[in-house]
Amino acid sequence: MLMGEMFRFGSVIVRIWSNDHTPPHVEAYWPSMKNSEAHAKFSLTNLECIECVGFSNKDIQRIQRELKKRHEKLLEGWRQIHGEED
Repeated sequence: MLMGEMFRFGSVIVRIWSNDHTPPHVEAYWPSMKNSEAHAKFSLTNLECIECVGFSNKDIQRIQRELKKRHEKLLEGWRQIHGEED
């Protein structure tokens, strides 16, 4: 499965995986030497966190703010990666 890195902020990486399932979503990762890698999945419909391991509530809110700033680009990225037309 290939991935498309959409952006980074701080030490968080936001990706869209190719051949992934719907509904459209992104995954955020926080690689860490201390803990196993933290990750969370966010719906591109409403930016709701639908799965989370290792992020605090404060982290999730911060990620959601960053996703909101780039929401249209993320939707466009999902469509491009998954071959969906507008």
